[in-house]
Amino acid sequence: MPWGQEVECRRSRATNETFIVTCPYCGEELELFVESDVSGSFVQDCEVCCRPWMVRVQGGGDEREVTVRCEDGSD
Repeated sequence: MPWGQEVECRRSRATNETFIVTCPYCGEELELFVESDVSGSFVQDCEVCCRPWMVRVQGGGDEREVTVRCEDGSD
C-alpha cells in the first residue's frame, strides 16, 4: 500500500465504538476502540508493527466513520 494512503475502516458488529481497521503499513487487520464522544484526529500506533497512524473520526452516533493513514512523515 502506498505511503500516506488513507484506509477506510469498517465498524465491528460488537458495538458502535469498535472499528475494524487495516494497518496502512503492515496490512494487519485490527480492532480499534474509539469512545463515542471522540471526534477529530489523533495518532495511534499499530499494535503489530508499532508504526504511527493518523486516525480521523467523522460524524456522530451510528453514523461515525473512521479512517486511518500513515503518520510518520513519509510519502
